[in-house]
Amino acid sequence: PSTGAALVAVMDSGLLPDFASSPFVQAAYDAVSPGAEVGDELGHGTQMTLIAAGAVNPLGAGSETPAGSPVIAIRAFDDNGFTSTYTLMRGIDYAVEKGARVLSLSWGSETASALLESATRYAAAKGLILVAAAGNAPTGDPVYPAAYGNVIGVGALTPDGNAWEQSNYGDFVAVSAPGLANLPVGYNGDPGTYAGTSIATAYTARRVAAILNQNPDADRATILRILGEGK
Repeated sequence: PSTGAALVAVMDSGLLPDFASSPFVQAAYDAVSPGAEVGDELGHGTQMTLIAAGAVNPLGAGSETPAGSPVIAIRAFDDNGFTSTYTLMRGIDYAVEKGARVLSLSWGSETASALLESATRYAAAKGLILVAAAGNAPTGDPVYPAAYGNVIGVGALTPDGNAWEQSNYGDFVAVSAPGLANLPVGYNGDPGTYAGTSIATAYTARRVAAILNQNPDADRATILRILGEGK
């Protein structure tokens, strides 16, 4: 849909049923088990959905924080954290069908994979702007999908705007964003303060959606320029 706010698709571990009826959740889909009701055994997907939607702001996000975005929660990882190319493709197709403009990928691997690369190419060709986490180990080594050329790699900042000490770095990190947040849902644990490039990624996806709301035809280069100016 061209009307209304730009939609963010969060492809992650799913969404807790408690949040499925939230006003900011446009749709939820289980790409692991199509037809199943979406759940979230890990909690990570629910956390990222709340950040991308603007229901939770990262610490230090400041007054220029964009308004929330409507989100689509897609479960692309099973309860052990595994996915497959077919699962990712199904998730991408669902996001496109629902009119998503931004794909938020708060995960990654140091192993480059032709299958993952083809999935990101496929998503970019469908017109999605892809945003992915640079990783929570400061190795300087590329992490995928963040390091693919058609993806915006995101590093994390502390609330005072400095680089978070565990954030990965390197040429593939296009932008950094606040990466700490107080979350009402835990990730394999209790609610509380979490840190990571995952949070920075979901927040950057929200910023990208805000840019697309102002400039629906903005391409990746334009979006990167505007994100850089907003630092």
